[in-house]
Amino acid sequence: MIDFRSDTVTRPSAAMRKAMAEAEVGDDVLREDPTLIALQKKAAELTGKEAALFTPSGTFANQLSLFTWVNTGGEVYLNEVSHIIQHEAGASAHISGAFLRPFVPEFFNWAQWSDIAPRIRPEPDQHFPVPSLICLENALSDGTVQPVESMAEIKRGAEAAELPVHLDGARLFNAAVSLGVAASEIAGKADSVMFCLSKGLGAPVGSLLCGPKDFIEKAFYKRKIMGGGMRQAGILA
Repeated sequence: MIDFRSDTVTRPSAAMRKAMAEAEVGDDVLREDPTLIALQKKAAELTGKEAALFTPSGTFANQLSLFTWVNTGGEVYLNEVSHIIQHEAGASAHISGAFLRPFVPEFFNWAQWSDIAPRIRPEPDQHFPVPSLICLENALSDGTVQPVESMAEIKRGAEAAELPVHLDGARLFNAAVSLGVAASEIAGKADSVMFCLSKGLGAPVGSLLCGPKDFIEKAFYKRKIMGGGMRQAGILA
C-alpha cells in the first residue's frame, strides 16, 4: 500500500541508515560535530545565505526565527492560513512573545505587498506593537507556489519599511522545481529561510534555519534556550 497522507510519512532507506551508522560525530553544542558542520555549510550554499543552523523540526526553526528577529511584543505580519498561525500550537505566545497580525490575501492564496503594506503601522505610537517581521511561506501547505516576482516586490517593500523577512520554506525545493528556479533565488527574497529535510527531501528528521552570520549566531544561543542544543547530532545530519 502507498501512503499518500503526507510527505512526512516516508521511511529512511537502507542507504540512509548506513550513513547514520557510519557518521563521524562530535559535540554539536561545542560546535565539534563535523558531519553537522558540513550539512550546515551545504544548506547555506544551497540557499545563498552566509550561515545555517540545524534544528529538530520546521516548527522549531520557524519559532526560533521569530525568537531571534522579534523582541517580546513585536508585531509580525503573516498570512492567516500560514503554518506558523495554523499548525504550530500557538508557540509564539509561549516562546518569543511576538504579536501575530494576520492578513487575508486579496487575490491569491499567497501574499502580495498590497496585502501587507496597509497593516504596517507607519509611525511609532505607545498604543501599538512595534513592527518587527514579515513572514512568507513558499510552497504553501496546500501546495500553492508563490511567484518569485511577487516575493521580490514584498522584499522591496520590507526593505523600505526596514523590516526583515522570514521565509517558511518547509518545501522550498518543491517550490523551486515548480517555478523552474534555484532554491537560492527564492530564498534570496527573504533575510532568513527555513527548510525541512523530513518532507519533500525524504529524510527522517530535521530542518535548517539559514540567514546572515550575525542572525545565526543569535539563533545558536536561542536554540539552546529552546532545548535544541544536541550533542552527537551528526547521526541525524
